[in-house]
Amino acid sequence: MKCLTLLAAALSVAHAAPSLVHRHTTLSGCLVESQVPYIGSSSTNWTEVIEPFNLRAKYTPVLLAIPETVDQVSKAVKCAAQYGVKVQARGGGHSYAAMGLGGTDGSFVVDMKKFKSITLQNDIATVGAGVRVGDLATYLYNNGQRAIPHGLCPGIGIAGHALHGGFGMASRMWGITLDNIIEMQVVLADGSVVPASASSNPDLFWALRGAGSSYGIVTYFKLITKPAPSVATYYQYNYYHPSITIKTQVIMAMQEFGATLAPKELALRLFFDNETFQVYGVYWGPKSGWKKAIAPLLTRLPIAGRVPTAPGEEKQWLPTLVHLNNGGQLEQPLEYDMHATFFAKSIVTPEDDLLDFNTVKNFFTYLATVGQVAPVNWWVIYDLYGGVGSQISAPASSATAYAHRDSLFTIQIYSIAPGQLPPYPQAGYPFVDGIVDSITKYQNQTVFKAYANYIDPTLTKEQAWDLYYGQEHMVKLNKVKDLVDPKRVFWNPQAIRA
Repeated sequence: MKCLTLLAAALSVAHAAPSLVHRHTTLSGCLVESQVPYIGSSSTNWTEVIEPFNLRAKYTPVLLAIPETVDQVSKAVKCAAQYGVKVQARGGGHSYAAMGLGGTDGSFVVDMKKFKSITLQNDIATVGAGVRVGDLATYLYNNGQRAIPHGLCPGIGIAGHALHGGFGMASRMWGITLDNIIEMQVVLADGSVVPASASSNPDLFWALRGAGSSYGIVTYFKLITKPAPSVATYYQYNYYHPSITIKTQVIMAMQEFGATLAPKELALRLFFDNETFQVYGVYWGPKSGWKKAIAPLLTRLPIAGRVPTAPGEEKQWLPTLVHLNNGGQLEQPLEYDMHATFFAKSIVTPEDDLLDFNTVKNFFTYLATVGQVAPVNWWVIYDLYGGVGSQISAPASSATAYAHRDSLFTIQIYSIAPGQLPPYPQAGYPFVDGIVDSITKYQNQTVFKAYANYIDPTLTKEQAWDLYYGQEHMVKLNKVKDLVDPKRVFWNPQAIRA
């Protein structure tokens, strides 16, 4: 509470600054007077600029600022606050629910795409909020063979990714992206620019690492980097036409192995849809180490129908990232133009209450019946997250606003409109809900959570707060929000204090 008090005192000084006399009477007039670059609905490129990554989630902002300096970000926020307009930053624009556009019509968007700088000094990377993870990975490796943990899609923006988690194939070894943040520069709701770290505004630092979009606009991150592995071993096993029993046995084997035997250097994933059933991943080390690490899993996985399509292929760091991106390039254009039409949900399973055989069988039975006639295409990813030695689980659950430290697997459920074009079928929503229910309602004594970066806009704000953060974390999150953003300037439908 002492830290909260100090933060409140610092903010009271900022709020006490004398106001200036302005000639403007509109938000756009304020931006013009403040020399903040912006576009609006009359701009020739408006429709193109506000097109979301997920075409299912189209929203129209009131205006969209494109600042080039921290001072312009500050002035943009001050203008919005003066006119009572809700603000959301857009980093990479990759939000599943288009929260970077506000998650609803009428928000003021601050697009951070011009903040593209990356520097590396003494193994600390200073990264602009508009950087995408593919560009970051390439720069870090090419300028010192360094790396951080992050997701697989190179078009993901570092800002939203890091502020709400940042799970990837190296996370069991290095933690999630936000675990590697040591400092941020943040523009608060009153326009003040402050540092956030373990020693400067520590409660804000805590809240930003897990619920960042609710508290301000981060302009720069300082991230501690790691030596990139000199070699990685990719592996893949396909099952052809597996029965429900075989599929269930695969997950049970992964669960037993993951909880007690998987070394932190091993990333393990199950991917499946109506046609494919693959166990694959990466061992961050040589093939000899992979053979030893994977052996206990292979003795547990069912043999029937199992084919080793990639039985240990050694690659370097960047080629491994390219391979995990299905061969796509890592470096991204300034104007990102990837789109799909989809709806996703997630389940995070606890380490201390594993899925039982009948639950998993019920899950696969639903997909083998209802999934065969679904109105959407779909796939499921089942990622080993925790387990013995996982560095995601190393911090205490209270260490950051990101709360899921005692979890074993993350399950991403992803559905795509036919042809990947709008409209997304209304019948797709209950189908995807049914996939989740086949686990969570069947095994209803277990406390399941969800992952904020696989955001589900159909959740109420109360459901989202519970699934993403939990009630204990919400107490502190609310207190920090009340101190740094009492007027709720930074807002989306699931934001803290929305």
